[in-house]
Amino acid sequence: MTDASNERPLAANDGNLSQNRVLRAGSDHPDPVMAAREIHAGLTGQESACIFFYCSADYRLDLLSEELNTLFQNVRIVGCTTAGEITPLGYRRNAIAAFSLPSSHFSVETVLIEDLAHFSEQEAQLLVSHMVERLQSKAVAPISGNSFALSLLDGMSIREELVLKALSTGLAEIPLVGGSAGDNMNFQDTRVYFEGEFKTRSAILALVNTTCPFHVFSTHHLTSQQEKLVVTSASPYERVVHELNAEPAALEYCRVHGLSIDNLDTETFAIHPVAVQLSDELYVRAIQKVNDDLSLTFFCAIDVGVVLTKMTSGGLLEQSKHLLHSVTQDIGEPQIIIGFDCIYRRCETDHIDIVGEMSELYAQYKMIGFNTYGEQMDGLHLNHTITGVAIGSHD
Repeated sequence: MTDASNERPLAANDGNLSQNRVLRAGSDHPDPVMAAREIHAGLTGQESACIFFYCSADYRLDLLSEELNTLFQNVRIVGCTTAGEITPLGYRRNAIAAFSLPSSHFSVETVLIEDLAHFSEQEAQLLVSHMVERLQSKAVAPISGNSFALSLLDGMSIREELVLKALSTGLAEIPLVGGSAGDNMNFQDTRVYFEGEFKTRSAILALVNTTCPFHVFSTHHLTSQQEKLVVTSASPYERVVHELNAEPAALEYCRVHGLSIDNLDTETFAIHPVAVQLSDELYVRAIQKVNDDLSLTFFCAIDVGVVLTKMTSGGLLEQSKHLLHSVTQDIGEPQIIIGFDCIYRRCETDHIDIVGEMSELYAQYKMIGFNTYGEQMDGLHLNHTITGVAIGSHD
């Protein structure tokens, strides 16, 4: 794949330094076999501790899986489907974005978590304990202070909060960031990739140990308003709110935001969010859709009694510039920023026509990632954020 504006290749490779540096690659070839080969070409030249990839759900996943297995034999590789990709050239759709962590400066342990509905804190503690033991046997640096966790979850599992709480307890001081897999806004079939197969109702946890400096972050660009919405009727296990302020949820949402019920769609929900306050912080609770009975389905946990605050959007590009600049002040020029970017940020980017500017910004800071159905930060399931980890150089 090339960028039509300047014909530079999408795959990024650091030449003679590739043995010791994070490699980034991408492809938007419509043929999954050719796309996998382009990814492989961009990630050659080093012994990899682990390869991570994020791919469009519109690919023939069986063909993609088969080719990845052929190309990356004896290499640890994990990934997931997306609602959009962040490649070396920035935002793309119907593409694959990938990166490789060199074994010279990284050690990685991965595990597949199945049966998310019954995953407990006890299981999480045992799982993490065993992973840390394996990681210690091949660590490139002391575990404490030099390790972080990456998580990828089935975005349609409705189990993110339970799984993240359990994992966060088990990880203790090890920070965790991640994203919920997507399927291009179809909300039907999201998958994670582990040991050669795309799987549903599952999650992946990766523990990363490194000699490189890193900085974990999560932020949003929204500001709170005075108007409140109290959840007065809900089905929490389905993340459905039936009533807000004792009125049909969709109608009351429209009243507070000054909207028409006929205009409720993905774009509207993206630019007219609501949030819940926890301690001193506001966390967005993104709305997925309006239902026929005028109830609202959310991406995150919701329950009766929750007080939602009206939020307004503004300064997405400026906030992103400030965030990425501040991250580099902490670790220097990044080798890579692994980014989990809410699909509603992408929708807003489309709406205000700054896709080009955001792509240039993400490319400048070497971000690789995807548009999620929810972001993950320690024990929290988030919406409307850019969450991730920036990795500096070991020099």
